[in-house]
Amino acid sequence: MKFSRTKLRAPALALTAGLLASLAACASAGATKSSTPIEVPGASAAANKYLNELYDKAFAANHTQLVLYGPGVTANQAMNDVFTKRFPGIKLLPQDQADAQILTKLDTEAQSGNRIADIYVGGESPQAAAKPNICTPADVRTADPGFKVPTDNDGRLTYFALRYFGFVYNTDQVQKQDAPKNWHDLLDPKWKGKIAVGDMTVPGGIRYILESLMLPENEKKWGRSYLEQLAAQDLQISQSEPMVPTDVASGRFPVGIAVYQGYFEAQKQKGAPIDMVFPLEDGGNYMARSALCLIKDAPHSEAAQLYVNWLYSPEGQKALAEKDNSYGRTPAAPGPPGLPSLDKLPRLPFSNPDPAFNKPYFDFITQAFTK
Repeated sequence: MKFSRTKLRAPALALTAGLLASLAACASAGATKSSTPIEVPGASAAANKYLNELYDKAFAANHTQLVLYGPGVTANQAMNDVFTKRFPGIKLLPQDQADAQILTKLDTEAQSGNRIADIYVGGESPQAAAKPNICTPADVRTADPGFKVPTDNDGRLTYFALRYFGFVYNTDQVQKQDAPKNWHDLLDPKWKGKIAVGDMTVPGGIRYILESLMLPENEKKWGRSYLEQLAAQDLQISQSEPMVPTDVASGRFPVGIAVYQGYFEAQKQKGAPIDMVFPLEDGGNYMARSALCLIKDAPHSEAAQLYVNWLYSPEGQKALAEKDNSYGRTPAAPGPPGLPSLDKLPRLPFSNPDPAFNKPYFDFITQAFTK
């Protein structure tokens, strides 16, 4: 007997929606609100007033749970614990799924009118934000005075954090003082054939990083000639970008480059003999933006607005650094422990989402690194 994936999808989505609805109902039951006004450390009087208004509205409407969709939202538990401790009675219900599955669910919820999610948390450009029937702009009033919250897709996409990429090395094979500290260090003959990297000829972070090295403002420091020299180092292509730190941790290669911090941290937490070089001493640091979108007609919109505004408060920006090991977006945002603050970190430009802009750069990268 043959089974249709298409026919199975609707019941599966309905089951997930029902489970989340049940969890949400349980979360609402017995929610206890703070008996005194909340004061978020470092927030202005006006910001605290707005946060309390949202907090009060959430309880008045019995909307005290917050459903988060995203490919890795459960990993933010430590940071979210700071939020729920600050606002007693608000419950977070994170659900991890791949972006493609999430988009299908959000489309189904929008078409049926049965909204389950309140916030979708994703990477630089969650595709859901491009659809006006799924996402809606956030009303952020807690950021630093004069700072404009970075958004995209007519305000439906709100950038809230920065996560970094760096070089990793196997600590059993490479001493800290000998690890490459900048892009030109990779050209040392001793690293030829020993550098792991993601496939730069397919979509991924590495292509945007290499593109940044070629932009006009970086032509003198790196440029196309640098990439040709790097390609001559016989880079070793890992199965995928997440596999680069795995290959280094296993001892297959001593060094890996353009590694996303989350992939590195996953190996480090397992006790793997691996460490990261960041920031790079030549200023060639690459940061990826994390973004979220508030779901249009969300069932718990007050709690959703409260969460986003808290993220942009001084406490939220600090929690991003200390609990999520990432950078907030305000000028005064602290860096993760042991790293420089955002305003003191020289970095490469953000990626450009325009395919027409990227095409000549990507074509050159493909040509240079195709073996």
